Amino acid sequence: MSKFSLQVFCEFDPHYSIVIKDDGRVAYAYLYEGEDIIGDVWLYNQQEAPAISFWREEDMPFLNPKEYLLKDASIKPITNDSDIRCEWTESLNDGLIEVGISICDKFIACISSGSKPGWSVFVVKDGPLAYVY
Repeated sequence: MSKFSLQVFCEFDPHYSIVIKDDGRVAYAYLYEGEDIIGDVWLYNQQEAPAISFWREEDMPFLNPKEYLLKDASIKPITNDSDIRCEWTESLNDGLIEVGISICDKFIACISSGSKPGWSVFVVKDGPLAYVY
């Protein structure tokens, strides 16, 4: 199982960044404003998805259980910086920052200010780790 970590700064406001972490079990993206996490989303499991999850603190970061996932959803784990592409947008009305995350040229997830969790194309049911995109 491969591990990966990367921080990508917003191209028009470097006060915002996204941190992508894959610990070899599961991958998440975290949206930062300065040093504060203001959004997060599950990206993918490297280990097999559990049938159910008890959401125990010692299991963090959590694998997304099968009941929330698309049946045939899979993606190759991130291995280098060039696998990631982030598309940043800002709402002119309320200053809301949003970032779309693509892995290996495939759109995977979206996070915005205050979204805990964000949205994923790999889920079929809203859950605590990701909402349906």
